Amino acid sequence: MRIVIGLLGLALLAGCADTPKKAEPAKDDGKWRKEAPATPAAKPTPTPVPAATPALDPNTFSFDKMSISLSDADKVRVAALADKAKAAGTVSIRGFCDRNEVGNAKDAAIARATAVRNELVKAGVPAAKIRVRYTTDQPRHVAVVEFQ
Repeated sequence: MRIVIGLLGLALLAGCADTPKKAEPAKDDGKWRKEAPATPAAKPTPTPVPAATPALDPNTFSFDKMSISLSDADKVRVAALADKAKAAGTVSIRGFCDRNEVGNAKDAAIARATAVRNELVKAGVPAAKIRVRYTTDQPRHVAVVEFQ
């Protein structure tokens, strides 16, 4: 019986205990704050100058890493090479694709060169003059037109 009364007493005391109040955020009166030293004005970062890209070469056509399609602007550039291609003995188009980045790099490189070839043929260059080649051991995603 004493045990039961003791347990009841503990239960009553536990119920009467104050529940913890939510802590209020401390008010900042500024007494303990140190002023941060003034930082010198940052110099504006110069705009980086892009390195020369293969796209600046009129005979080089860039592709996205996983693409084999020419942009509309590149199709116009290919057509502009038609007169030079017609006058050349042969035209060699080499497609590039990095085999370390693309699983079927050989097929992609050939498809890129073929995309350029097809545009030249549309512009009137005889298909028999054009050779399609590929390279997969260089980290490039382009097609390059060479005239012989």
